[in-house]
Parts: sequence; C-alpha cells; structure tokens
Amino acid sequence: MKICLRPRQWRLWQTATAACLLFLLAVPVAGRAEPVAMVTDLTGKVSASGTAGGVTILAEIEADARVVLEPGARLVAIYLKSGDEYSVAGPAQVQFGRDGLRGVSGAKPVKRASPLVGGNQDIRIRPGVVTQAAFVMRSGRSANRITLLAMSGTKTLESNPEFRWQAPAPGLKYRFELTDDGGRTLVETEVEATSFTLSSMRLKEGASYTWEVSARPQDGRTHLGVGDFSVASAELRARAAALRPAPGAPVSTRVAYAAWLTQVELRDEARKYWQALAAERPEDARLRALARQ
Repeated sequence: MKICLRPRQWRLWQTATAACLLFLLAVPVAGRAEPVAMVTDLTGKVSASGTAGGVTILAEIEADARVVLEPGARLVAIYLKSGDEYSVAGPAQVQFGRDGLRGVSGAKPVKRASPLVGGNQDIRIRPGVVTQAAFVMRSGRSANRITLLAMSGTKTLESNPEFRWQAPAPGLKYRFELTDDGGRTLVETEVEATSFTLSSMRLKEGASYTWEVSARPQDGRTHLGVGDFSVASAELRARAAALRPAPGAPVSTRVAYAAWLTQVELRDEARKYWQALAAERPEDARLRALARQ
C-alpha cells in the first residue's frame, strides 16, 4: 500500500524523524570518554594517541590524550568547560588534561582567555554540537524534490531574508509561499529566479515561519521544497553581534564562533564562516563538508 503525505504532514514526519536521529546522535557511545577540548586550528603534521579518530579542525579531544607536533606544525584548541584557548607549535608533545593543556616535551602551550567572550557573557561550546547540528533534515522526498540552499532548519538574524534553492531543471517558473506558524499565508507569488528576497515586509523577532517553493517541469511532475525557520530573538541577535570576530581574526577564533553559531541554530550564518574558512583551507575535508551543507 502506498501512503501519500501532504506537504505539512511530510514536514511533521521529518521533524519527528530528525528529532529521533538527533537524540540517538547525542547519546554517548559506550566506552568513549567525554571530550575535554576541541581543535580550532591545525597546520602541519600532527599525530595523537588516546583519543578517538585523528586530529583535525573540530576534532574533539578526550582527557589524557597525547598529541605530537612535528617541526613546523601548529595546533590551537579550546577547552569546552572553561573556554580557555591553548596554542602550541612543534616540535612538541602535549597532553590534554581535564583542566588544561600540559607540555610534555618541546615547546610549551600558550594559554589565552576564551575567544567567545562578548557583552559581558562567557559562552561555552557543548560537546558534539557541530557533529549533531550538521544533520539537518531537508524538505521534500528524494524524488521530485527542490533542494533548499538557505532558510531551512535554521534561525536567522535577518528581518528581510533571502530564500534560495537549486533549480531541478533550467528555465522554470516557481510558486513561492510564506506562512506563519498559524498557517496564515503572508506572501504568495510567482518567481522566475532561484531566489526570493522579502522586501515588502519585516519578519517578527522570535517568530517561526514555513516557506514552500514548487515548480512543474515539462515532465508534468510537481517539484517541491519546504523549509521551516525562525527569526532570532533580540537577545540572541545582540549576543551574536557582541561575539562576532573582527575582520582578519585568526582561524581559531572564527572556527569557535562558527561552532557557537551552529550550537544556537544560526546555521545559515555559520555556513558563511565555514565557506570562508574552507576557501582559506581548501585541503581541510571537514571544513569543505560544512561549507557544502
């Protein structure tokens, strides 16, 4: 028996499925220690023992792990509990204690205050936040789906955001609809481009919205994309502005800020930083993956 779901029923099913999967991702793996730090910058040859996986940007480091930096290598890590940042240059061997990074041999780690301090607020990054938030259910079934490129599964800092999507075929016209959390249609229009910017109205802070874009190519099948998002509160907007790195800030500071943006569900804003960082470090597979989300 084939079951057909209406767009809104499909979104509810997606939300429930995503919640279940995110819960499973959040459950600690048996036998794995709780991470104490996260790598926010890495260059050169580095090896590690006593921690799961290799050492990469955004890798979470477990307590008592030892890291060896070859000559010319450099590592920056932020402690998840205290927010303190440590940097060390090779040749060196260091050990990640529960309360800080300790030098074992070679160059000693240099400590500085958390880069996530602003507006008299000290912000912490939760373990697993980037890994968990990287999984965002996209709208629509795999067949006849319009891939949304922005404003889906995110909070936004914009009152007049731009909605973007990927064309399933060239030369299409699209129907765009925006509704509030009560299902009331706020905007309904035809669009010839693969983007639409709200210009005639401002969205409300803290409110949630849903948008749909649909098209019918020559094959006659309806292609549909559906996204849910919300507008950041005034408080969150102020925090984001206070913590925003200055132009030319170190990679480690921008990685930490992008991780925090992801943590507070400002995923579209975080993606801008991941894309800029991936352009600077094209050899880093993790940054490239985050930039493509």
